[in-house]
Amino acid sequence: MFEVGEGVAGFTIDEFLGGGASADVFRAHRTGGPDGRGSCGEPVALKVLHPNASDHARVRERFEREFDIASVLDHPHIVRMLSHGEIPVPRHSRGPRHLPSMYLTMQYVAGPAATALIPGDGDEPDVGTILRVAAQIADALDFAHGQEILHRDVKPANILLSDTPGGARVDGYLTDFGIAQFLDDTRPLARNGRVQGSIGYASPELLQAQRLSPATDFYAFACTLVELLTGAPPYPRTTAFAITQAHINDDPPRLTRRRPWLPSAVNSIFAKALAKSPEDRYPSCTALVDILVRLMRDVPVPEPARSSSWWKRSR
Repeated sequence: MFEVGEGVAGFTIDEFLGGGASADVFRAHRTGGPDGRGSCGEPVALKVLHPNASDHARVRERFEREFDIASVLDHPHIVRMLSHGEIPVPRHSRGPRHLPSMYLTMQYVAGPAATALIPGDGDEPDVGTILRVAAQIADALDFAHGQEILHRDVKPANILLSDTPGGARVDGYLTDFGIAQFLDDTRPLARNGRVQGSIGYASPELLQAQRLSPATDFYAFACTLVELLTGAPPYPRTTAFAITQAHINDDPPRLTRRRPWLPSAVNSIFAKALAKSPEDRYPSCTALVDILVRLMRDVPVPEPARSSSWWKRSR
């Protein structure tokens, strides 16, 4: 992993933001000035592929697809792709076990992921902020679908916030197009029998390797809203198998059982949004949010609790 102050591909590392099994993400700035020092321009998010990952070829393919697909989506609430390239292997590290690393730079979003909006035990959801962010992400997804692109991994962790919950104005930005695909893409939807995506938000057709459509993203978006409003995804089971079976067979949850103050109409709204058959769902993500906004307009909402769990989840 790179250290703060280290130079990488013409950028200087400012802060480590997070990482996973295949890549790390840093806040960075382009090194400027005649002597190669100093800051030039706005900060960016610098995503660097781990060079010696065991599945390097697959992750490299995902990296390239993320840049290629997201770079054609010019929308105010989709994280902008800026540049990408390869980091050469240092001379002293060259050899069959050392592969060149890839990087990509994208718009830097200062706040946490939307997981920070998920209410914990004893908390109530910040409905105003949730609906505001939901409207922005709904418009972003509908725009992507208009460009014949499916995100395929919509979930709170892939929505970035401009500020921590409770800020004066919190906006949402859709990110991580690593497993996105074009509607006419005929590549396999799973590798070695495993579904690509997050099981907790996966539609029945995705889990059963059937044809995907914008309705697949609608379903995941609805799952995301259920979690943001109630504190848990639609089917909080203990195993991946149980979650999969619930998506395919179980009735959608009644949200009023989790949040009794919600109007009863919300149950039928999410029953349609989480319909097993894609053709039975709402025609767009925006259509779902518009209905929820109208429904919640005159509903007294308990004040959200600002407990320490909000801060812990945003780190």
